[in-house]
Amino acid sequence: MSQTQTALVISEHLGAFKIAQVPIYTPGPGQLLIKIHAVALNPADWKLQKSGQVVTKFPAILGFDRAGEVVEVGEGVLDFRKGDRIATTSGFVENEYQGFQQYGLADAVFSSKLPTHITYDQAATIPICLGTALSGLYSEFPHGIGLPTPFIDEGRKAGLGKAIFIIGGASSVGQFAIQLAKLSGFSTIITTASLTNESFLTSLGATHVIDRSLGIDSLAASLSTIKSSGPEIVFDTIINSSTEQLGFAVLAHFKQSIFVTADPRPTEFSKTQTSVKISNIYAGAKVPWNERLFSTLFSKLYEWLESGDIQPNRVEVLKGGLTSIPEALRRLENNQVSGLKLIARPHETI
Repeated sequence: MSQTQTALVISEHLGAFKIAQVPIYTPGPGQLLIKIHAVALNPADWKLQKSGQVVTKFPAILGFDRAGEVVEVGEGVLDFRKGDRIATTSGFVENEYQGFQQYGLADAVFSSKLPTHITYDQAATIPICLGTALSGLYSEFPHGIGLPTPFIDEGRKAGLGKAIFIIGGASSVGQFAIQLAKLSGFSTIITTASLTNESFLTSLGATHVIDRSLGIDSLAASLSTIKSSGPEIVFDTIINSSTEQLGFAVLAHFKQSIFVTADPRPTEFSKTQTSVKISNIYAGAKVPWNERLFSTLFSKLYEWLESGDIQPNRVEVLKGGLTSIPEALRRLENNQVSGLKLIARPHETI
């Protein structure tokens, strides 16, 4: 194997993406080296590049969601071997763990083997978006709402008799939030989306899909028809000012008080909502409130994928490997992607 590889890097603070050569890493204890067959694009990728936040060392590599083939196993790793197909996450902006490159490191504890029917492209849609939904529902407050997890029988009944309202069900996080809500036994799972996605979202577990273009009065009327007392929980998977205000308006209308948002930081508007219990999600695998939750998830993920309890996002595979990513991120920034996960294949870079 060559000692260098092709990567897409940010060479300086607020700099543009460019192709570069970087070293291939050596796995340490508890780590795997993987050949990255597929990397998923997330809004965080363009937001971190454009904002200059979090990323402090350059050249920097992004790309959090990876699927690939194990090519080398570090000391002490017993459950993986060379040739295994895996999905993995890290949750940290550390170059060696990122996906916009041809090879990367993975922590074995935050990795899962893949059933034969799951492709690398599909698998790359899963880790951080499923992790975000998982953290929001099951991490302890204020990072989640602390429901019993569906890893145990008790958790499969946590939502009985309750309704959850998921804003943005066709988003990547929204799709996994619907599936986890189903696993948690929620009696009513309501989501907003384009009605062109209605049949797909009901196949994932949504019981009701409401047109995302409705104003608050019409939406509240629809929710009242579904459940007169309204949803006990609102989960905003989109995180912009309009969806945040919609979520709080729904809670105020029905005098409910639990709001989950995929935004890791409280906004100025949310700070004024003193009667609402607000959970801000940070989906890093290695933060203290997520480590055990995420390690259990990855020990369970193969079983969930094999059974169909968790289904990956639908994908659009980009042409050109890593060179296709900057333009694809502009599409994400401009809200030009709906119901699909954009996937790049680093070894197809031209």
